[in-house]
Amino acid sequence: MRVLFIDTKPFNPNRYIARAVFEALAADPRVAEAVWAEYADAVPLAQATPFDLLFAFDGEEARNPVIDRLLQLVPRSLVWFTEDPYERGVNLPLARKFDLIFTNDGSSAEFYDGRGIHLPLAADPVRHRFEICGTPPRYDIFFAGTAWPNRLKFLRALKQHRPDLRCKFVLVTNDALDPHLGDLRDGFSFTPGVSIRDFCRLASAAKLTLTLPRKFSTSDADPEAASDTPGPRFFEVALAGSCQIVDAETTKAASGLFEEGAHYLGFRTMEECLAQIDAALADDDRRLAIARAAQAHVAENHLYANRVAAILDRAVALPAKPLPVSEGKPRVLFVTHNVVQHGRFGGAETYLEAIRQHIGAVEPWILVPDTRKPDGRGFLLYDGDMRLRQTIRLARPSHPDLLTHPELEIAFQKLLAEYGFAAVHFNHLLGFVPSLPLVAKAMGASTLYSLHDYYPLCERFNLLDSGGRYCDIENLPEGVRDISLALTQRVDPDSQARRRRFWRESLSAIDIVLAGSEASARLLHLLYPETEARTRLLLPPVNRVEPAARNEGGPLKVAHLGNFARHKGGDAILDAIARCLGQPVQFHIFGRIDPDYQKPLETHAGKNVVLHGPFNGGAVPAALAECDVMLFLSTWPETYGITLSEAQAAGLVPIVTDIGAPAERVRDGENGFLVPVGDGKAVADILLSLMADRGRLDGMRAQLPSAPGIDGYGFVSGLEDIYAGLALVPGATLDTRRLLSLQEFGQFLDSPFWTRRGGLSFLTSGQGIGFLIRRFIVVARTDGVGLALRLARHKLRAILHRMRMA
Repeated sequence: MRVLFIDTKPFNPNRYIARAVFEALAADPRVAEAVWAEYADAVPLAQATPFDLLFAFDGEEARNPVIDRLLQLVPRSLVWFTEDPYERGVNLPLARKFDLIFTNDGSSAEFYDGRGIHLPLAADPVRHRFEICGTPPRYDIFFAGTAWPNRLKFLRALKQHRPDLRCKFVLVTNDALDPHLGDLRDGFSFTPGVSIRDFCRLASAAKLTLTLPRKFSTSDADPEAASDTPGPRFFEVALAGSCQIVDAETTKAASGLFEEGAHYLGFRTMEECLAQIDAALADDDRRLAIARAAQAHVAENHLYANRVAAILDRAVALPAKPLPVSEGKPRVLFVTHNVVQHGRFGGAETYLEAIRQHIGAVEPWILVPDTRKPDGRGFLLYDGDMRLRQTIRLARPSHPDLLTHPELEIAFQKLLAEYGFAAVHFNHLLGFVPSLPLVAKAMGASTLYSLHDYYPLCERFNLLDSGGRYCDIENLPEGVRDISLALTQRVDPDSQARRRRFWRESLSAIDIVLAGSEASARLLHLLYPETEARTRLLLPPVNRVEPAARNEGGPLKVAHLGNFARHKGGDAILDAIARCLGQPVQFHIFGRIDPDYQKPLETHAGKNVVLHGPFNGGAVPAALAECDVMLFLSTWPETYGITLSEAQAAGLVPIVTDIGAPAERVRDGENGFLVPVGDGKAVADILLSLMADRGRLDGMRAQLPSAPGIDGYGFVSGLEDIYAGLALVPGATLDTRRLLSLQEFGQFLDSPFWTRRGGLSFLTSGQGIGFLIRRFIVVARTDGVGLALRLARHKLRAILHRMRMA
């Protein structure tokens, strides 16, 4: 039997119990393999290989889409609730989805429609056992646990009646409990807790250990709810070798698990408790005999190996239920920064439009920022027919400086759960946050990323520096980019490194990276070499216009196709226009013009410059075929350059800057020309030479590729083949009652920003000092206060270092 095990409470202070159960499960001979899963990898694990049984431990916080999806993927399931009776009202709807239901509380078994099976918690010899020796104990009385009000009242009364007892109390509280304590706090000190090994060590160092129940609930319906079954400490203390004084009135099941008087000393009132303490402290032989008997009894009957055996006795008899079969086409969610329908589009938008128009194997949906309200708060969900299905409004805007945005991550997760997307294809993450692929992967969606520019490498996605020059990233020494950012944007010197570290995590959640060229893939692999095995080359779609017959006379017609902007070589084109004035050279500008260039171009408009205006996405202006030469003078290493292929298909000889993917498709002097970035003079010299020698132009035209690029159908066919390799299946709607945070998916950041502007931002950010406190508490509980203090000192030194630099 292969078992997938998950602790449903992501920040479980009793995680060690889950570990002990898992280790006992893995050791049982009936289990061929047990796999520990976290929320980040549980669904991918269940999708990758078949499991026979899903084992959900704890049950708290389990009404979420990940658990719901696991129940659809694994044919047998069980849950062991460990917080009953306090959580059983919440647990009941969840329990009905499982084949077997175990509960730590005897009174709750019937509550689960009569299907509940009482199974107390237990102990683990590796973590809890200590030898009982004759060394004089350090303490008379030991108690450790959550500071429930009933416990504080009891301990206060004990101290009043026996002030001379050597007492060791380890009391833990939390934000939810604090308002209910009030004056009960007086006279007590509170700690973040101790590790379980330290807890057992303290118990073994005390003559007596008090076992007190929780008799408190924040539920108004039953504020004094209490379990009838001893909690895990009852078994742990026994295995640690301490004699226990147990509140038998509110733990009735204790007498069914142990023998009162032989394994523990019970009491029902304060007076009985005092009498038991006095008698036990006066008779060491009896006290030690009880401790040894209890330790032996637990070792034989109440280890997690015993509990797992009882669970598997029932689980192996479960029939495998048929898994749900989905019908229809799988839905793919395209996450993108813009769409053709919103205007101001480029290659990434026409790429997506070709998919939307031609794809048939999947049902495309689109999530895009509301660019008509560019405040970073609005996002629009469209179906494949561009019908608006949902509008999302955030309380806080998304921003390029953010690595994570909790509200956006929750909204995104909810979409995946509600619409059953089988895959998420990230066409561009501009306007979003790079944490979204991590969420998508944890939800079980296949993931793809199209590399339209270099946004994963740098926030300046075209790799241009503040002066508009290509940074030459291939030859840029390590750390220089960080220094430049620190000087120009006043951010911490390690900001770029921090961004790339998180992007590396994000890209690890991508199944396939789609690159349009070897050049763009090479730059990605330069910084993220681990993506190379997952990168696929897929040429983007090219729209064609057939070549037209050339007029032997008249001016040399020179075209620029696409957005006219600085990063598209606008300055070099204006320089070339100025150098060709008075010559029979005519420039034709097709597409949108940035405001900075509108007036200069209009100044030349007329005989030498023709402004054709914007054109529709998914089409090439017919007038392009009447031109002779194409200018493609981008100042950055473009990832493909669709307009270059469109011009070649129309019979235009290209003049291209010598960087990026376009330069790979031109043979200098044979079927086009390569020029340095920004060299308008070189462009003008070539144009004037071609004007004077039309025969050379004809010869170069004959060398143009016969099939420059693929059309929309060929492109989509290639994409569908890639989707087929991912074996996409239609998803089902999942439970969204509780959605998971990025931290619950295992990602912890000391700041949501990659551009920390000085050390104090750590203290003021939403995930700053609060994060440090939470981590301190968790580490203290699981690994001891000593380690937690060492880690805290290390983190505080790092904060002070950043503050000195600020």
